[in-house]
Amino acid sequence: MSYFSHSWLPFIYLYGLGGLLFISGIIITLKSGSFNLKNHIHQQWLWVLVFGFIWYMAMHGVLTLIALGYNQLAVVIMFLVIGLSITGTILLQRKTLHNR
Repeated sequence: MSYFSHSWLPFIYLYGLGGLLFISGIIITLKSGSFNLKNHIHQQWLWVLVFGFIWYMAMHGVLTLIALGYNQLAVVIMFLVIGLSITGTILLQRKTLHNR
């Protein structure tokens, strides 16, 4: 049995189809006017939603890599994601404090 069909194929299906549904939902809320990107708070929530999707996808990928025995690659990816998260949080806080 191949590892691909038991590990990466469900991952691709989950985040591929889930990503399409996620993007469709964002487009629907934008077109309906309930999500206005001219509003600063709505822009922040959009980034929170996108970041959350990417965060869970990355963590799921890291855990899949660990389960398959690619521990060193998984640790590098995990530290990259955590580093980008911290950097993004700091930049967002600075931007929020600057806009007040």
